[in-house]
Amino acid sequence: MFFLIWGFLVWFSASAIFRFTGQFFFSYENPMLLVTSYILVVPLIAVLTLPIYQWKNVNADKRLKAAVFIALPGMFIDAIVLIYFSDVFINLDTEVNGMFGSWLLWAYSLILLTGFIPGRKLTCE
Repeated sequence: MFFLIWGFLVWFSASAIFRFTGQFFFSYENPMLLVTSYILVVPLIAVLTLPIYQWKNVNADKRLKAAVFIALPGMFIDAIVLIYFSDVFINLDTEVNGMFGSWLLWAYSLILLTGFIPGRKLTCE
């Protein structure tokens, strides 16, 4: 349950950021910012997932399940939200909805990939 709630909080935070500042990330006029947003989400996803796995002592066998639970809330909600793209993300031009959807798939894929990264074994010496 924790990972579903964490996934919802990550989705909510990201959606709020893009609702209010998305025009700075998704614009045909500034492709460097778009490329930067694709690159910077890699370490961001790592920071939002890997320390949580370690904090919650998720072993390698359960890591993929945790990653799926983190990704699922956002994937389900975004499936609906993207239908109403122009109403939800009022600061984004409707022409960038494909770009935005692509970025979302990239971010959710990265979350799922963190489930395949083996965790460090903790030993007491």
